[in-house]
Amino acid sequence: MKRELFGLFLVMFAFSGYGQKVVWEKSIGGQHSEYLFDMTSTVDYGFLLAGSSLSDKTGTKKIGGQGSLDYFLWKMDQNGEEEWQWSIGGDGQDILKSIAMTSDVGYILGGYSDSDKGDYKLVENKGGNDLWVVKINAKEGVEWQAGYGGTGDDRLVEIQQTSDGGYIIVASTNSPASEEKQASGFGGLDIWVIKTDNKGKVEWEKTFGGLYNDEPRSILQTDKGFIIGAVSNSPVSGNKRKEGFGGYDWWILELDFKGQLMNEHVFGSNQDDELNSLLIIESDEGYLLTGNTFATEANGNFNVAAATDSDFLVVKTDLNFVSQKQYTFDLNGSEFLTSTVLLDNDNFLLSGYKVDKKSRKKSYVSIQVDGEGDVVWKKELSTDGDDLLRKAVVTRDGGIVFAGNSDGIKSAHKKTVQGRNDYWIVKLHTRDELRKPEIKIEAFPNPTDGFTQIVINHEYKEGTVHVFDLNGRLLHSEELKYDMVIVDLSDYASGTYVINVKTNIINTSVKVIKK
Repeated sequence: MKRELFGLFLVMFAFSGYGQKVVWEKSIGGQHSEYLFDMTSTVDYGFLLAGSSLSDKTGTKKIGGQGSLDYFLWKMDQNGEEEWQWSIGGDGQDILKSIAMTSDVGYILGGYSDSDKGDYKLVENKGGNDLWVVKINAKEGVEWQAGYGGTGDDRLVEIQQTSDGGYIIVASTNSPASEEKQASGFGGLDIWVIKTDNKGKVEWEKTFGGLYNDEPRSILQTDKGFIIGAVSNSPVSGNKRKEGFGGYDWWILELDFKGQLMNEHVFGSNQDDELNSLLIIESDEGYLLTGNTFATEANGNFNVAAATDSDFLVVKTDLNFVSQKQYTFDLNGSEFLTSTVLLDNDNFLLSGYKVDKKSRKKSYVSIQVDGEGDVVWKKELSTDGDDLLRKAVVTRDGGIVFAGNSDGIKSAHKKTVQGRNDYWIVKLHTRDELRKPEIKIEAFPNPTDGFTQIVINHEYKEGTVHVFDLNGRLLHSEELKYDMVIVDLSDYASGTYVINVKTNIINTSVKVIKK
């Protein structure tokens, strides 16, 4: 049921009402449980899955565990085939919540851990759960680790690389003041914001909260600083200066580049309202806030309400966070939004999970909505168990990939089972045919300080990659295995290098500049 809305995360594809046919699906994991929390698309038309694993070397998992739950990555190509998997952990529970590609084509991993320092986790634990950040390079090698925490419980929600090459972290905390955390707590749970340099050293940290619970959900970097999207049930108290409407509200905090609070805004009803994402809509010069609401009638500063229990909710604002449009969407159950994608034609993709009215079983759900708030298409995927969709991404070939968790057994959509809870990945066609790229090779980034990713965007049986200088001297060779090969130029002098790729299909080269 439509009430009104808009979109997020710019992608250069426009989808039609085509039947959203399933191209393939995969279940990933060992004999116990795997919990997916994040996913990012990659330049080779594939994607990287991020979460935590309880399993040892069983099922499709080829890596043994270190403790209870370990950080667990799985790289897939565009056809769902495994390219590599990676894991790290300590003797306790390590929950990987957030992943982002970095400017050097490595990855920053952010989560929380109660593990002690050991062979693989190289930072001390200071309390219950501490934030644990791991930087890996393009070849999955650990470059550095950092831990942040007090004597209480600290849980990372999201990490992003900033425009200066450092990192911004948002987390929930109930820790009192300590060596790393300067401010005492204000209530039950507070918002903890940490800015680091490019090696994880803290540049500043700030705590925000009121009398009760205040928890971050999303962070956005702007040309003026950072915007934190959070939920709060606190009244005016602590350093919260805006009154709420009842239950949990959306609390938006505008910070400058030093973490100073510049402005704050509250959106809500007299029921619980859950925020999922906060993004900027550059074409309309405004912001897009997405989540779900339990409001049974329009009140507070929401002019829409849920039709059944919880519905998807989207609010579009101007740059001053003045509401412009609001929409809710009911899919005949209780809907919980977990992922939003803004398309290039004012359409947007809303994805999450639905709880059935009668059975209370969870299923994947997704809808594409146009700029007027009308549903273009919708898709539901389910098994006989619980299917919890965490993330949706649009890949470079124009497909949509859903990633989450499933404990269901085989069904019309799910063909394999690995353990109690698996990563469940589904790729859809969104048009008559997926866009087939021109056969060529590409290099990202170019120029580069060190690593560059050479994308081979065609099927091949065998191949090699060669690195030459401009004098034609062969500097490096290796066999091709996947749709992308990482070339490390960090030990070479500044200049231009020729990367040659030879397969049974093509023999071509690309020039890469080493800065």
